[in-house]
Amino acid sequence: MVIGKNRENARFNIPVSLVVPVYSGELVVINQLKLCEKILSTFTKKYEILVADDNSMDNTSNLLKKNFIDKKNFKLIFNRTNIGIARNIKKLYSLAKYEYICLYSADGDWNPYDIKKLVIHSYKNNSDIVIGKRNKRVYSPYRRVISFYYNFLPKLLFHVDTIDAGSIKVIRRELIYYIPTISKSVFFEAELIIKAKNKGYVISSIPIKFKRNRGKKRKGGKIKLVITSLIDLINLRLRI
Repeated sequence: MVIGKNRENARFNIPVSLVVPVYSGELVVINQLKLCEKILSTFTKKYEILVADDNSMDNTSNLLKKNFIDKKNFKLIFNRTNIGIARNIKKLYSLAKYEYICLYSADGDWNPYDIKKLVIHSYKNNSDIVIGKRNKRVYSPYRRVISFYYNFLPKLLFHVDTIDAGSIKVIRRELIYYIPTISKSVFFEAELIIKAKNKGYVISSIPIKFKRNRGKKRKGGKIKLVITSLIDLINLRLRI
């Protein structure tokens, strides 16, 4: 797709859908989203910010309405029941309308300035998926083991390096529609990368800043999520 007269001018026209799943993040979500909007406006005039609140147990939904309900670039989705992180992300992907879909988490662990880096890298390098690669040294020993197997097993079983599948990333919109996934857990992100790589799409990564917010509870490493991801991985291996 040709955007603008040259790449310098085109930076103001890169169409971006920023998708943000949230759950009970009243202490950090609002400031994070305001900063995300500010950063997007520095390099593109064509953007949307889709936020899906997964039936938060705190005041997150009320704060979202108070701060963003009337802003034209924001689209707020409020799930009536908690559908889980995987379904929430898939829902956001399906609603995104622009070519470059950027998945971001506004929980305070990530740096919003990396949004620009990911999008620009995808655009300039014609990458279909750009994955933000975290420094794993900030993880606890247990979380490092989980992350190792989450990224190592796909390389072993599918011969595809998913790099850091659970990280923030940019995905070209066409992949969401042309590459169906069967995984019901968060493993669907790795599945998308595996299938995209096998179909010849360009996968790349760039280093990003990542710092654990020590003040909030962790859910990503729960045994239940690990087991469901492993089940999805096995099911995928049996079908490919």
